[in-house]
Amino acid sequence: MTYPQLPADAHTPAEPQQQPWMGPDGQPYPQQPSESMTTTPPPAPPSRKPYLVAALAAIGVIAVGTIGYVVWDGYIKEDSGLAVCKAIRDGKNMDGTSKASDAGDDKLTEAEYREARALFEDSRHEDIREHGTALIDIVWQVSKLPDGEGMGALAFVGPMGTHMSGLQTACADQGVIIDLNSD
Repeated sequence: MTYPQLPADAHTPAEPQQQPWMGPDGQPYPQQPSESMTTTPPPAPPSRKPYLVAALAAIGVIAVGTIGYVVWDGYIKEDSGLAVCKAIRDGKNMDGTSKASDAGDDKLTEAEYREARALFEDSRHEDIREHGTALIDIVWQVSKLPDGEGMGALAFVGPMGTHMSGLQTACADQGVIIDLNSD
């Protein structure tokens, strides 16, 4: 018996026919989703925006602080050299205490010398700084002369007069009049 011949592809199983893949809305996608389309996407890199905002805020705080300090130091805070001019004008010590409270000790200690010199050194006004520090240096040198060496102080009379007059003028330029003829 002879069997009818089947076509050559009749013995191969039929491949399933692919149906278009449907999305949740019922619309067909142009192609079946691949493996990469069905997995979750990788996490997004962290945003740099908070760091940028924090950096800008820090820069702003530093800028405002710097400007505030410059305004305070240059315009609001009283100049230390000018404060000494006012103390001299008002007959007070450089630290603002009354001269009547002194015990009569004319010797200048090193701590007092450094404190008084620093008041003039920190002045914003160059002429007050120049004459004030020079005058304090002369007073320091005279106070260090040994007892009985009063004649040695005569060497300082000329420079002391120059710097006292210069300090008087420097203070007057800032509106503080000092009378050098007073006690």
